[in-house]
Amino acid sequence: MRLRLRLLMALSALTLTQCGDGAGVAVIEFVEVLPARPRIGDVATVRFRLLDPRGVPLAGAPVEFSLDAANEGVKILPARADSLVGSGYAETQLVASSRVNSVIVVASAGDKTVRSPPITFAGTVPSGRQLTFQCGPFGGNGTGGVHAIGAYDQSRYLIAGSSVDCTAHVGDRNGDGVENALVSFLTEAGTIGPTSISLSNLVGDATVTYKTSYPLPLDVPPGQFSWSPQNDATHTGEYLAPLWMHPFNWRSDPTLGVPPGGIYDMNEPQRPDPIRLAPDGQRNVNNRRDNLVTMIAVTSGEEGFTDSNNNGVWDQGEPFDDLTEPFVDANDNGTWDVGELFIDANNDLKWTGKNGEWDANTFIWRQERILWTGMPIREDVESAVPGVPGHIPVFSPASCLVPGDCPGDVIDMDCPRLPDGGLPVFELPDGGVQFYCAQALGRASLGPVQLAFYISDPWFNPIARNADGDTCAVAESENSPVRVTTLNAAGRAFTYPSDQFVRIQVSDVRDPSAKPIDQIPFRAGGVGFSASVECLYTSSPREGFLMRIPVTSIRGSIE
Repeated sequence: MRLRLRLLMALSALTLTQCGDGAGVAVIEFVEVLPARPRIGDVATVRFRLLDPRGVPLAGAPVEFSLDAANEGVKILPARADSLVGSGYAETQLVASSRVNSVIVVASAGDKTVRSPPITFAGTVPSGRQLTFQCGPFGGNGTGGVHAIGAYDQSRYLIAGSSVDCTAHVGDRNGDGVENALVSFLTEAGTIGPTSISLSNLVGDATVTYKTSYPLPLDVPPGQFSWSPQNDATHTGEYLAPLWMHPFNWRSDPTLGVPPGGIYDMNEPQRPDPIRLAPDGQRNVNNRRDNLVTMIAVTSGEEGFTDSNNNGVWDQGEPFDDLTEPFVDANDNGTWDVGELFIDANNDLKWTGKNGEWDANTFIWRQERILWTGMPIREDVESAVPGVPGHIPVFSPASCLVPGDCPGDVIDMDCPRLPDGGLPVFELPDGGVQFYCAQALGRASLGPVQLAFYISDPWFNPIARNADGDTCAVAESENSPVRVTTLNAAGRAFTYPSDQFVRIQVSDVRDPSAKPIDQIPFRAGGVGFSASVECLYTSSPREGFLMRIPVTSIRGSIE
């Protein structure tokens, strides 16, 4: 009995010795890191597995951990661990602080050593400086670039359901997308759905659908654009209007084109509405921002700052972006006003401006604006409307652009005629006629004639263009002696300036380089022609309806 006991004790000691010094390790392998994409400040578990010569998980073997290169920004703890019973796992943990970092963990057991793949720590909390919010997509998923959607018929009645996707991109101060961030959305007009909260995906995108619906946008008084908006404790410093509206080229009547000297006073385009009265009986004043809708994206994060010494944290004296509490700036004046939606970050039951301090944990937010556009009715394009003093039509008939000696004003009897005595005619949509000189037409040696006309919605906003084929098309008469083409590029619009004209070119179908006697077909006298211009625009990128606008017709004769 005594001999047997001693033998058992000796065998047990031999077994423990083999496990404890790593001599029984046949394989050590990297398994995983948890979480798979650790962020700065996370505790990341790095797991290895030990196997004995039979391929069975090995328990109790000591494993030493280290970094393959010294790195002050990453701590590794513990530096030693024993493999676990049943799984053979041996684990250590990494913590990265402040800055983006990448390390390789070296695990050693006995005479076996293995290295992990590079483990990168990137991403902290969302940064206010990295938060973007735009509607689209114009290209791939998550892209911005869509700035207008069709929302009204000719009578200014709402067309509900015109929709667009809007995406907030959530990034940390290093520009890495932050996943699993909850983003909330608020809007001045219309609806964001199906809910106002969306979960950001792996690249930091949170996408919701926005659509036209009640309530309508706030009717605001005309303003004047400035390159120096107010920026103080209660003002955000946002421009009165986004630059894609070209507010730097504003003038009260954009149909007049470029002002003398090319200097714009930047007064917002405005006109009395010829068909609509306010509840008090006064005539509405239409201006571009009446249908400019403000919406915001909000999430939790840190205010953006400039890390001047690159230590990964904000230090006293470093510049930072001081944010007000989030609010929906419906009247575009850069500050909160009574009636505007806001988020009460400090729960004091009132809106609060900038606090003068860098906040590591607050509500960060970004504003986006989108334009609702309509279509003109007959009164909008007439040169005068009874009972509407100061009426300005949103249509101006074409004027000649080239050659330079062609007058651009309404012709009189002294205006040179075409060879047959006729004149090109531009018709208004309501049937009224305006005559413009195009004296070069019919002179093959002078080449084609270019003309331009103005058309917009009732608020002086270009009509939404959201499809690749959106353009103004020309329908010519059969066997027309002239070729009429539009010079504006077809497609979706990136910008919506108020002074945008449609340009048309009228040219002889015959070879302009041939001598008159050799022109085919030979024309003994003037030959009449006509062409109609119709603009086709798509209301929105998400199954938008087609807006068909008969604009003008061109008639004349050519020898």
